[in-house]
Amino acid sequence: MDDKHRKLIIDNIERLINHTKFEELSHACMVTGLLSPVMLENVNRIEFSDTIKPMTENEIKHERHNRLFKKITKRGPDAFAKLRQIFSDLKYDSALGILVGDDPYISIHSNKMPIPMAQPSAVKSNPNDNGNLNNNISNETRCSSFSKDEDNRDSPYEQRDRRRSSAKSLNSETTLKEYSGEIRPKEYFDVTKSKTILKHASIDTYPMQTKNHRGVFFMVNMIDFLREDRRDGAEIDTHSLLHLFKELGFKLFSYTNLSHDVFFNILRELLSSEYTKNAECFVMALMTHGNMDENEQRITFSDGSVVKVREIEACFHHHVCKNLVDKPKIFLFPFCRGDMSERGVVNERIQVDSTSFYNHKINNIPQLSDLIVCYATSEGFKAHRDPQKGSWYIQCFVKNMAKNAHDTSFDDILKIIQSETSKLRTEEGQLQTANFVNKSFNKALYFNPGYWLD
Repeated sequence: MDDKHRKLIIDNIERLINHTKFEELSHACMVTGLLSPVMLENVNRIEFSDTIKPMTENEIKHERHNRLFKKITKRGPDAFAKLRQIFSDLKYDSALGILVGDDPYISIHSNKMPIPMAQPSAVKSNPNDNGNLNNNISNETRCSSFSKDEDNRDSPYEQRDRRRSSAKSLNSETTLKEYSGEIRPKEYFDVTKSKTILKHASIDTYPMQTKNHRGVFFMVNMIDFLREDRRDGAEIDTHSLLHLFKELGFKLFSYTNLSHDVFFNILRELLSSEYTKNAECFVMALMTHGNMDENEQRITFSDGSVVKVREIEACFHHHVCKNLVDKPKIFLFPFCRGDMSERGVVNERIQVDSTSFYNHKINNIPQLSDLIVCYATSEGFKAHRDPQKGSWYIQCFVKNMAKNAHDTSFDDILKIIQSETSKLRTEEGQLQTANFVNKSFNKALYFNPGYWLD
């Protein structure tokens, strides 16, 4: 190993320990031949003499971790490259970032390093999506920067690799255009129409009464990935949501398999467009793989890049997105929020297929308000998707919105959805607890489908 690489590891050894798991890393080092079984035995063997104070269990674990990295620095000339590849395979993105510096093209989902985040010429665009190509993407137009953070999933050395490396479809479409393709929901839910414009008796109500500017529905569905499992059944959710929001009178914008850069370019353009300026309501559905790491919700794009959800939310801050100030905003986030499986008792009747206050005039507002974030599951837990029927949460959402949007406030509909979702179980007894976060969503929202005043 080069002296500079050895020094890089030694100087950052505590950080590397914090961002890696000893058991996974040591096993990967043995499988790849970076360290031999005998070397690992020596790393694990800690002997005490009468003159040395006994270590605690945590101190022993730390010492072994420390020895592991020091041993790696004494290996051959390709040891550094092997270690980087192991970090990539194990999805230790924070640790990988320490070894690669500021290279923006290193991703935890890479097969080789470096790899461009998006290579439209090497993949096929989806013929069902809007179809103009524009690869002149400027980094200055993003709402958010690329996030290099660790995604702690199961080790690829310890699980069967179900990732499909062929037939990947990365959409390079960057033109903002209303969806005009076919809408083919697997199950049709008729949207009951309103007979009047509803208003809440006790609190203010968001205006939802125009015919042509009722709302904007922006959906991005990541189905295929460079390194993650394909999200089988996700196409069903796409058509279910498109059918619902078309019936609700929303303008539709639908995209599939986007890279990080393309997503933020389209989002930026939409949020500054006449569509959102005139809209009474905005709904964004973002469907992909997700996980929690270091108390941060992260999601994966089809090109393998990982982004913190709060970086997406930052695009809606009022100083950035003036078009949606004081307007209701809804985020549908049906992705996993961790690796844990939530378990409960199986209900045999349920059948499933798989400081001070001042009284003065208010002239300022929160940087992000009038927002409801809808989650399919609780923090730390998995969300379930049926390959034949779609995701539990989205299908419950569509069915209950179609049934109740004509006479029920959105808050109450969400409670109905949560109640129905909580009754579902997998064959193993796993469940999920849907929930939503209210961020100064302080008025009642009625969708009033099929009824308008203008």
